[in-house]
Amino acid sequence: MTSDRISGREDELGVLERFLEDVRSGAGRSLVVRGEPGAGKSTLLRHAADRAAPARVLTATGAEPESGMAFAALHQLLRPVAGLAGALPGAQRDAVRAALGLAEPMAAQDGFLVSAGVLSLLAEAASDGGLVCVVDDFQWVDQASADALLFAARRFGGGDGVGLLIGTRDGAGVRRSLGALPSLELGGLDAASARDVLAEGAAADPAPGVVEIVTAATGGNPLALRETAGLLTPDQLAGRAPLPDPLPVGEGVAGVYGDRIARLPEDTRLVLLAAALEGQGDARLIRAAAGRLGADPGALDAAEAAGIVEIGPP
Repeated sequence: MTSDRISGREDELGVLERFLEDVRSGAGRSLVVRGEPGAGKSTLLRHAADRAAPARVLTATGAEPESGMAFAALHQLLRPVAGLAGALPGAQRDAVRAALGLAEPMAAQDGFLVSAGVLSLLAEAASDGGLVCVVDDFQWVDQASADALLFAARRFGGGDGVGLLIGTRDGAGVRRSLGALPSLELGGLDAASARDVLAEGAAADPAPGVVEIVTAATGGNPLALRETAGLLTPDQLAGRAPLPDPLPVGEGVAGVYGDRIARLPEDTRLVLLAAALEGQGDARLIRAAAGRLGADPGALDAAEAAGIVEIGPP
């Protein structure tokens, strides 16, 4: 992982390095990296995993199709160390093995024993040089796995040598479930860092005015910046040709938000269409238009809760 792929994240990289130093020194730590899609959470998590040595690294990524399958994420994370379960106390061993699909499922019905067993198994896996568990897309981790991992994280202490690093999209539900853990929130990049992202692989040096416009339009989102740069011509980037209005949206950004919009209620999608047509972000006008279309004006709140829009004061 090269540092130029993490432009503008020097402070965040410092936080991750201190997290890793603590784990390597034998402490137990947890850290939640929160941000909107495309903010660079996965990049930072991969960077930390690459630098965790000599600590062992276990990884898992939440998957929406598996979010209703109990212990799916735990199976992904702990499968490489499942053989160590034999060193656990009998009841915990049986519960963990059942949760991982290695024994009769009845033992996995005791959530406390599964969670206690996960804590013991992580400590066992950390006994030789420390352990860093990296769990990305936590918003899609099944509830049973989330419960067990958070149970363990709340009990990490000195001498454990276990670190839990979580990447997740922000949202009210995430804040409720992960609110007790230390967190690192990724905002948009500033103009100087956004310029570095726009310049990556570009055939032209981005003009200051272009950087300002694109940064404002994308909110400094690294994914959106990178995709926008790839859709602009060298003359547009250099300020020698006018920028398209609206700015083009890349497939990555469109895919992320398209999937999220598709899951919203019908009224909310209709209000978002009105917002897109209004184009200026006037919440009063958008709500009035939604009412005339027969949609509940309050439906826009669901879009804000999903992170699609941000509603300012009236």
